[in-house]
Amino acid sequence: MIRAGDAFEALVAGLRGGPIGGADVQAVIALANHTLLTPALFSALARSGAIELLPQDAREYLGFIHDCNRQRNLRLRAQLDEAVAALNRWGIAPLLIKGAIPLFLSPVNRLPSRMTSDLDICVEAAEEARARTSLEELGYAEMPGIHGMVRPQDAAILELRPSRPTGASSGFLAPELIQRDGFLVKVPPVQSRALNWILHDLLKEGDYWRGRIDLRHLHDLAQLAETEGVDWNTLRVSLPDQTVRNAIDTQLLALHAFFAIKISAESAHSPVVRFQHWRRVFTAKHPIIGAPLRLAGNLAWGARRLLRDDGLVRDSPVGLVRRIMRILFDIDQKSKI
Repeated sequence: MIRAGDAFEALVAGLRGGPIGGADVQAVIALANHTLLTPALFSALARSGAIELLPQDAREYLGFIHDCNRQRNLRLRAQLDEAVAALNRWGIAPLLIKGAIPLFLSPVNRLPSRMTSDLDICVEAAEEARARTSLEELGYAEMPGIHGMVRPQDAAILELRPSRPTGASSGFLAPELIQRDGFLVKVPPVQSRALNWILHDLLKEGDYWRGRIDLRHLHDLAQLAETEGVDWNTLRVSLPDQTVRNAIDTQLLALHAFFAIKISAESAHSPVVRFQHWRRVFTAKHPIIGAPLRLAGNLAWGARRLLRDDGLVRDSPVGLVRRIMRILFDIDQKSKI
């Protein structure tokens, strides 16, 4: 019987360039597929040479997925450049966030192996109407039930978001203007990029309460720390709210445990943080016996959303039941574990 924990540990080792070892290769690849990390796994194993230790069919499959993802990323890069150019013509320098940043900044011959689901760009509130008009001129349209603008020929949805406030109280620093090949964009400093990943997963999507792990985003944070460096201590003390700080420390503890990223001792000091980290790892490695923990976390997240009137109570009765079921039984899990 294949243990989920064995596949999890082998995938993390592979992402660090280590050999997968005696784990079931098919189970590891299945988990990589689920977490959208298959191209990144291939790249890490190829750089270290550990790819040669895999069976030939596994090497060929990983290489095929990696090559397909590179072709898709080339299309995403062209789509992003076209959108930025259109916005620039209207006097708008969009703010890039999440996966759009490495796609824009990387040379074409060194595009990241990251699987990117959509393109996220932000504009100021006063620019939003003009931004939508410029994108509509390119053929983009809003689609019912889809958060973002789409065209049939594109590889990804383009999500146009309002810019987040910056300043000491928010923890987000002012972005800097970046020019590349005549395109002008805004890019957040590395600390703000890291904070955005953490808050998106642990607070916005509730992973801190639900005990879930987005391993792809953890891998993003690890690469950010290794390539650009992140002052984790400055990041964690930038927000005064204790719950937010606990969420940040929980993610930092996972970064240290999985990818050996150096963090301050304060991040692992709190018993609450250590328990949250243990809970996330335990349910990831033991999904069956850890199910009660996951259900308790889902109940806590659902109760928090109801208490905050986070859109649930405004839903129709049928819609409310569906959303509650999605939360309780992890139907909305997507690529998380």
